[in-house]
Amino acid sequence: MKVRLLPSAFSRSVPGSDVPPAQPLTTFIVHGTGGAGPLAIDAGSLGLVGEPVDMARVREVILTHAHIDHIATLPMWIEALLSQDRAPVAVHGTQDTIEQLRKHFFNGVIFPDFEQLAEKDGRQLMEYRLVPEDRAFGLAGFSLEAIRAEHPIETHGYFVDDGVTEVLFASDSGPSERLWQACEGRERLKAVFLETSFPDFMEDIAESAGHLTPGLLAEELKRAPEQVQVFITHMKPAYRDGITRSIQALNDPRVHLVIPGQELEI
Repeated sequence: MKVRLLPSAFSRSVPGSDVPPAQPLTTFIVHGTGGAGPLAIDAGSLGLVGEPVDMARVREVILTHAHIDHIATLPMWIEALLSQDRAPVAVHGTQDTIEQLRKHFFNGVIFPDFEQLAEKDGRQLMEYRLVPEDRAFGLAGFSLEAIRAEHPIETHGYFVDDGVTEVLFASDSGPSERLWQACEGRERLKAVFLETSFPDFMEDIAESAGHLTPGLLAEELKRAPEQVQVFITHMKPAYRDGITRSIQALNDPRVHLVIPGQELEI
């Protein structure tokens, strides 16, 4: 399986530094064995990278939740696909996420309601597709399973399995016993993508906002399966230098900082 975190800022790593570039928005592009994918997980930067023909190569998008850094460029991606005659463009999410998009985003105020607009031949511009929360389901050639995260609004991570390798994209989440329990017995699970949003001195804010600090991450790693690699994203740009140093100080060989734009082979 190949995973790429799409870049969403112009900043670059300082030469010789281990600090990754700023990454304020979230989109993962996943390619699987046997032709599965490409699948987009979240749409923070999905509509920023490439020409319409490039963006149209993404078969499906699935959303973890409706916070703006995970959906910001969804309309631009949809418009790109519409220019390639892909109507109706499907947007996958749980019931709560879909309702948040209807109420607060594609509501005719923040952005046109693509669900209510149609091509000349009657095809909707966009349609929502409900993600089941109680069973595995197929999408873009993968088998997926939703797992509830610990976040102020309803948020789900996703196990993504291509039949050879399984990866968990845990989304935004504070400490979660549920997440690690769900990892038990998954023989193909090779990697978990976690967030670490705030430095340790902001732990009170992190816990209230449903996020991790390096210290909280260290506690989570104690429950992580030994065989999995742990990839860290979602560092708040203003604090990423300090967060990076604190994570490196954990000295855990399983832990890797994700460089935006770099393709990881898992």
